[in-house]
Amino acid sequence: MLSDKPESESREGEIFELCPFELSRGTQQVLQYMLLYRNTQLLQERGTQPFSFIQAAFERLLDLYPILRGYQVKLPDRNIIATGDSSKPGPLFEIIDASQMTVDEFEKIQFHREQWPAEVDNVLKSRVADFDRLIAGTVVSFADGYLLGLTVSHIITDGTAFIILLRQWASLAQKLEAGGDKLAMPDLPIDFDHPGYWSKLAAYPPQPHPFVEYINGQDFGDLTALQAKVSTWYATGSLKGSERPAMRILRVSPAAIDAIAKEYNNTNDGRPALHGVQILYALMWQRYVAAVIEMQQEPEEAYTLPVFLMMMCNLRQMTLAPDYVGNAVGPVVVPCDTKDILTMPIVDLARLVKEHLRQLTPGGGAHYINVAYTGDDSFILKAIYLFSRAESKVYISNTSRHAYFDIDFGHGKPIALLCGTQATEGMMHWMPSVDGGIDIHYGLKDDVYSVLKRDEVLNKFIEFVN
Repeated sequence: MLSDKPESESREGEIFELCPFELSRGTQQVLQYMLLYRNTQLLQERGTQPFSFIQAAFERLLDLYPILRGYQVKLPDRNIIATGDSSKPGPLFEIIDASQMTVDEFEKIQFHREQWPAEVDNVLKSRVADFDRLIAGTVVSFADGYLLGLTVSHIITDGTAFIILLRQWASLAQKLEAGGDKLAMPDLPIDFDHPGYWSKLAAYPPQPHPFVEYINGQDFGDLTALQAKVSTWYATGSLKGSERPAMRILRVSPAAIDAIAKEYNNTNDGRPALHGVQILYALMWQRYVAAVIEMQQEPEEAYTLPVFLMMMCNLRQMTLAPDYVGNAVGPVVVPCDTKDILTMPIVDLARLVKEHLRQLTPGGGAHYINVAYTGDDSFILKAIYLFSRAESKVYISNTSRHAYFDIDFGHGKPIALLCGTQATEGMMHWMPSVDGGIDIHYGLKDDVYSVLKRDEVLNKFIEFVN
């Protein structure tokens, strides 16, 4: 146990720090999510400034977390946070008028960004493409509702902390709408482990970490050439070419999740049944590898390649700090031979993934962090190279259990959730769908996507939305 506080203790009303995570190359990314709300009454009652309470709440959120008023300095190998220069870009809040469109009209094209109004798409994309700020809020005003967007640098938060910020923003907006004029603190049950989290984790005696051992056992050749390839991946999202993949939406309904569990669990072997979502990890991994192999000019040679599943898992369960507002995730890396992944029964592959998840211990996490972020720079270079090869990795970030559809700014709950994060080949963002299922936002190029769309296994359980 890392936390000095008991799990049940709540420290409501305390202002907590955001803990910058400046060591990771991954912090050069941003997180962007958008919520769609339908509300004609709000627009009619509030007159010419219907969203002033949302903007005021955004400003008060910055008062809770003053570090968000800083800016990023981009270094060759990572980004860092700085403050004190008023000429640098700071927090931004913007309202975009798209009143020529109704919520229903936007909902029909929500997953087809090429059909979005240009003024909306350009603003939101610019927040992702070149984001020196730490935070930006956006409201797109439709004829009968609005799209609310929040963009935050990954250097300052991760997916779990992101929804905490969003909930706090909504809570402040509700209080302002109810007539509050003070800096009201959100009523959240918070168990917070202070920013010394990483040093606490590193204090654990190192334990073996399978991926560290795998990397150290490989010969990667000339590191200068390796760096050049990794730089290409950062620029394009793939080593295969200059075209960045598109964000595709694959929908898995609650009924489909149940059907997956029923299809693949074998209750006669005496082993406990797996949840449909656990099996879905393996299913998506196997079918992606199968699609990539099908496209290889020499598939027999491709069978000899190692493949990886990388899952970003929440480390907060180790700290008993479920509302830690900072980066607190650790990678679970599952290596496998290509031939094995294509021939292994899905449920066995799912059990392999589950077993690796169990290996995410404080000691193993500490060893990985020490090696990857504070040790030899060549380690993270090698790891990034492995994961930047389209045929070798699938990356899953699963936030599908986060209650985005409960976020109410004072005038009702959202009817849709969108992810604006830049697409990277093989990377999946699992998000909740409005019906209680999972929307998989998947970075895929056209050729791979076309193979997946005709995959007979996937078509039994998955709807290809766009």
